[in-house]
Amino acid sequence: MSLKEHLPGAYEKLLDRPVAVFGAGTSGKAVSHLLDKLGWDHLTYDERSGEGETVRHAFSAKEAAEHQLVIHSPAFLVDHEWIGIAREAGCLVVSEIDFAQQFRRGPTIVVTGTNGKTTLQEFITYALKRCGISSVATGQNQYPLSRLAVHQELDGVTAVCEMGPAYAMQLREFRFDTLFWTNFHEDHIEDPVARKELFAGQARFFELSPKASFYLGDSVYSAAEEFGYPLPEYAKRVLPSDNLKWDLPERSAFATRIHRPALALFRKFWLDQGYSDSLLKGAAEHFEVRAHRLHMTTTIGKTRFWNDSNAGNFAATEAALQNFDRSVVWIGGGHYRGGDLEAFVRRISDHLKGAVVTGEVSSDLSKALKKFKVPNRSASDLRTAVEKAFKLADGDSPVVFSPGFIAGKEYGDFMARGICYENAVLGLKHQKGSV
Repeated sequence: MSLKEHLPGAYEKLLDRPVAVFGAGTSGKAVSHLLDKLGWDHLTYDERSGEGETVRHAFSAKEAAEHQLVIHSPAFLVDHEWIGIAREAGCLVVSEIDFAQQFRRGPTIVVTGTNGKTTLQEFITYALKRCGISSVATGQNQYPLSRLAVHQELDGVTAVCEMGPAYAMQLREFRFDTLFWTNFHEDHIEDPVARKELFAGQARFFELSPKASFYLGDSVYSAAEEFGYPLPEYAKRVLPSDNLKWDLPERSAFATRIHRPALALFRKFWLDQGYSDSLLKGAAEHFEVRAHRLHMTTTIGKTRFWNDSNAGNFAATEAALQNFDRSVVWIGGGHYRGGDLEAFVRRISDHLKGAVVTGEVSSDLSKALKKFKVPNRSASDLRTAVEKAFKLADGDSPVVFSPGFIAGKEYGDFMARGICYENAVLGLKHQKGSV
């Protein structure tokens, strides 16, 4: 069966004019390749693309009149001006994920939630492959679904899609077989109405594929109760008491407690499928933590330094600190998006021997730490932060870099700041002559 034979009839009448593709990044290029394979004319629009590219940089009512179908990158938010213009002109507007899914044949697993999505997505892919099931990690931050759809020889492959709430709110035609919703902790959103809307956006998955299997973390149920949202009766709930007690090697991503709830969530599915529990344990033992997720970087003297640069919100930092049975010296801070700082500091204060704060939030964060009697220092950069944290630790406590805020302009993203942190630690180690 050719790709064109997968095409829903509703699309045929929209192909008299070129298809508009919003976004010239990874997803935009992938869907353009799919359109080329289908033999459809298309034009790409991207306001940020560089000079010399065959990409249009503006989209107005004039451009909209040239098209009937618009396919946008998932990075385009639903309230983007161009999407509004396209809809006003009568265009059918669909997400790249929605569009691509209609051209592929094979099981689809969705992973969503506030924290832990990427680790769970990658572990599911890894575990399935070890079990002899061909699978590919797709969606957010990964291989675009259009790349999977364009190769018919990949029909039958399991797509493991990571999707945040912004992605979920765009979907209309997307269908899947299994959903893992790890947690719901949108602590930077103080408005209860906005939090409820965000929850409802993710809960759209239940409407998209009501016959799918759903595996939900305990905090999802708590949020549903808070917002008065009825969850499917047949959904599988994983309680904190269900967390695994497996003894795993330090290299495993699940050696710390931070990802254990997600592992327990997947284990329930795994056993439901009749797969071997020992096979899953073996996969967990060999699945290593991804860069800049909570892991021990190095030791200087008796002080262990941990890197969790990916922790960009309060809930992620709280989860990281709960992994330690003793008080730690915390390095935190970054770009402040909102949220109750005092409540956050109150929740983590019992875990802290001291703290070093950085970034634009450092002044307000320092005030909150003083209120809860946590010794703290401010630092203008991570090199200084590491040095001050080492002194506060005094050879008695771990140093944990788990920012709790997104990276500011000085770093750009969590990977860049994680690299800077690790280099600062290694620089201090060299300075101290520690082996």
